[in-house]
Amino acid sequence: MEFEKFEDQLAATSPGGREGLAIRDRIMREMSGEQKIAKSFELTEMTRQIMRAGIREAHPDATEEEIQRIYVARLLQHQGISLTQIHP
Repeated sequence: MEFEKFEDQLAATSPGGREGLAIRDRIMREMSGEQKIAKSFELTEMTRQIMRAGIREAHPDATEEEIQRIYVARLLQHQGISLTQIHP
């Protein structure tokens, strides 16, 4: 069995991890395309909330506008783009 993701490779090193991968794979096979899309939107929103919570914790005095700016800057950074490149 070959894994593309590092997380899957790591999980495959233990019996519990292999069992978890098998359960995940079975669940994914049983989900309809619509369910998979809905789950992806749910996970995306959860990720956004977690990122913003981390920003709020690191910058407790920041306004919502400042939090949004930091959030967008971090997303862009992962694409190799700085916020000043698109919004001077």
